[in-house]
Amino acid sequence: MECVLLSGNGKLIVTGNLGKEARDSAQVALTLARSRARRLGIPPADFLRTDVHFHVPGGPARKDGVSAGLAMYMALVSAITRKPLDPKTAFAGELSLSGKLYPAGGIFEKFSAAEMAGILHLLIPKADADELKAASRKEGTPNLVLIEHSDEALTFVFGKPKPGRKLRK
Repeated sequence: MECVLLSGNGKLIVTGNLGKEARDSAQVALTLARSRARRLGIPPADFLRTDVHFHVPGGPARKDGVSAGLAMYMALVSAITRKPLDPKTAFAGELSLSGKLYPAGGIFEKFSAAEMAGILHLLIPKADADELKAASRKEGTPNLVLIEHSDEALTFVFGKPKPGRKLRK
């Protein structure tokens, strides 16, 4: 997942071999970030002067699922706040416009892929935890972080918000 910000007029650009659901996830991620701009320490007008380009590389395999919303949101917040994400942290889960997480599905496969990629922390919707009961918990597997809201992911990755700024109502 890549996210680049460009001087522009607030346009959303999504590239890669993506289905409609994944493109919708990009729009939800952008809308959520815009609605929370002040809480994130971002001047809301910045979004009106900035085009957001998401690219999901991956060759010919089409990405149709609805589990990229949280990853897109985190990539966008990272880009616009200029706070880098740890490449050893991964995200799965779909977002609502309020930041609530929906189950991603296929979590066992995502967990296995994260394990093979050397991911240290995998943030997933709490509602998907039951699917992972069958996962082996040997040394070296990703630390599962069960969350219900995007604000929990922000806190895990970037730390507690500064006084006077609330991330969640």
